[in-house]
Amino acid sequence: MLAPEQMQTVKVALILCSCFFAYGTYWSDWAFDYYLLWANHTDHPDSISRAVTYYTTQSQAPNILKYIPFANLMIAAVGFSAGLAHMTEANILFDGASLVLMLFGLSTHATSVRPGLEVVVNSKDESEVLASLKNIAAAHFIIVLAVTGIIGLQIAHYFVMKKSEKAEKAERTNTKKTK
Repeated sequence: MLAPEQMQTVKVALILCSCFFAYGTYWSDWAFDYYLLWANHTDHPDSISRAVTYYTTQSQAPNILKYIPFANLMIAAVGFSAGLAHMTEANILFDGASLVLMLFGLSTHATSVRPGLEVVVNSKDESEVLASLKNIAAAHFIIVLAVTGIIGLQIAHYFVMKKSEKAEKAERTNTKKTK
């Protein structure tokens, strides 16, 4: 069994690995999302057709590939479970806030990205497809912000934990010296 300090380190590592995997996933989408959100469509006339092709291909991927993000979420869930099982005030605050951000990202994906992909694949109305592509791109940006928040909270928690660990160690050393 791992010591509580080691368990916290493993927890942070699991959550960060999951977050950086999500970054990689959304980074690959950024090549298409950028042109939908911040570029002028007249300057990049192929951006919409390329995004439609990309997202159509992505939605038609074999089912096994669609479960990879689920495995990533399970890694994060194990990390959050390890943190919340420790039940310190800091864990409840940092991991609880991170969990809220993760649920926010998941709900954004479920309510904006998934329905948008269905419209992109099935609709023939160009304005509806463009609106869905923009919604998907905006949802990806929001999800990346949520993941960034999780990373910030976990790194801050790790440094707070290490700092308090050092303080406790120094206090124990001082107590031993005075005896």
